[in-house]
Amino acid sequence: MDRPLQYCTEPGCPMRVPRGRCEAHALPPRQEHDRDDVAVRRWYRTARWTRLRLAVLVDAAYTCADCGSVQLRLEVDHIRRHRGNPARFWDRGNLQALCPTCHTKKTNRGE
Repeated sequence: MDRPLQYCTEPGCPMRVPRGRCEAHALPPRQEHDRDDVAVRRWYRTARWTRLRLAVLVDAAYTCADCGSVQLRLEVDHIRRHRGNPARFWDRGNLQALCPTCHTKKTNRGE
């Protein structure tokens, strides 16, 4: 059975891939595993994150916290960067729903 496609894990990328990043954003395998945050990135693949993410989207009524657009493709954003701090990562009050465009703009500003 084929795996359903998902969006590239690079914020704001519209490409759909079986998993991970698209060709344009993929790091060489060795470099990916040498990233400082590879252990933290695993938190995004847990059932706990899936439940928390869904709760954020439902609470926001699938409305972008920045521009107010309503859509199914919203991303869940950490308002303050967690930088590997588990308390901040899992803090529901530190999460908001953003559309891909607003999330990319926020990320590019370094927030």
